[in-house]
Amino acid sequence: MKTVHWRRGFTLIELLVVIAIIAILIALLVPAVQKVREASARMTCQNNLKQLALGVHSFHGANKSFPTYSGIFPISRNLTTQGANPYAVYGSWIVHILPFIDQAPLYDLIKQDVDQFTNTGSVVTAPGGTLITPAVPAAWVPPPTLVTAAVPATYFAYSGSQQFVATVSGNGYTIYNLQWVPPKNPDPGTGTGAIYDYSKSKLVPGSAAVYGPPGAPTNGFVGIWRPETRSVPIAVLKCPSDPSGFQPAASSGLVYANTTTPWSSTNYLANWNVFSAEQPSLGYQAPPQKFTNVTDGLSNVVLLAEGYAWCEARGRTALLAWHLGGGGNYYDGVHNFGLTFSLGNNKIDLGAGPVSVAGANGFPNPSLSAPLVFMFQIRPDPIQSGAIGCDSLTVQTGHDALNIAMGDCSVRSFSSSMDRMTWAALMLPSDGAVVTAE
Repeated sequence: MKTVHWRRGFTLIELLVVIAIIAILIALLVPAVQKVREASARMTCQNNLKQLALGVHSFHGANKSFPTYSGIFPISRNLTTQGANPYAVYGSWIVHILPFIDQAPLYDLIKQDVDQFTNTGSVVTAPGGTLITPAVPAAWVPPPTLVTAAVPATYFAYSGSQQFVATVSGNGYTIYNLQWVPPKNPDPGTGTGAIYDYSKSKLVPGSAAVYGPPGAPTNGFVGIWRPETRSVPIAVLKCPSDPSGFQPAASSGLVYANTTTPWSSTNYLANWNVFSAEQPSLGYQAPPQKFTNVTDGLSNVVLLAEGYAWCEARGRTALLAWHLGGGGNYYDGVHNFGLTFSLGNNKIDLGAGPVSVAGANGFPNPSLSAPLVFMFQIRPDPIQSGAIGCDSLTVQTGHDALNIAMGDCSVRSFSSSMDRMTWAALMLPSDGAVVTAE
């Protein structure tokens, strides 16, 4: 007699126990993975700050001053405006340190435009040089074989009327021309395009026209406003933990990314108090200062800090650090760290009573003589407003603590427990209140 052996499977209870164990393991593993991921993001952010701070130091070594916070460099007649020297490169402090953060080709493109067209933010229309080689359109070689000829379209028309007649230009775009059409009998107006056999043809790419100096004709924005230049993402300016990067308007290293005129963005802002000569009346037009002006010591002052790329519906544009428009649009492209945007006769109350502020070129902050110290933010909401929302007048972080670069290039993290006045003292380079970052 043959013995039958039955294979015993999992019971329902056993299966549920196994599933429960797996769920517990996953619940324990996910936070650990998130911690590792955040640690990696924090390290990337700190490395970015280190590279930028070293770039500022390299710039100072080559030019004997900080880069201009916002404006031209080199400055002319102690002025930083475009008109002071139309042939000086204009832009944010980031623009001026591009050669020192492995972005020399991008800087060269900007400088090339400035050398040729000046640093204007307006549309430039200029003839090109001598045409050396005309543009060659892409072509099928040999030409495709015609299989079925096209049937021209006809149109409803009346004596003396005009109709829109479609023609196709050489570059493939459809153009509608308003033409006089002779009288015809009414017809449906339909047509059929030609059918070709491309099986024995190869598409040979075209080539752009080649011009002698000064190059191709120009009809558009140039310098930092040139669309091809202003929309180049710069990796060292992007913090992986920036929650605003998930907004439609801020993604892939760009702000205003959902428009036809995007700009490269930055998650790192410069302390205006350190970069400029602390001239409140000049604000964003203040000339850059030197290391020797930081009398509190470079190791005792904040140089750079994190900030959301998108805050209060404003984009922190990399190439513009102030309330200046460009590319046909007026963007609130402000960095706002140590200097607010332009303010009229307003009163700001940060909890210690209202403070009157006014400044066409921005209002400096902090102020130790008045209760006006914009404290940094830890993980504010990039969309919401109010106390839990992102405040564009200060800096913020998506980490547990704010990453900053000190004036001596050391990178540190400040927690939310920091005293407001300690933060203020660390932002002012020559107030005499020496507070170590430790």
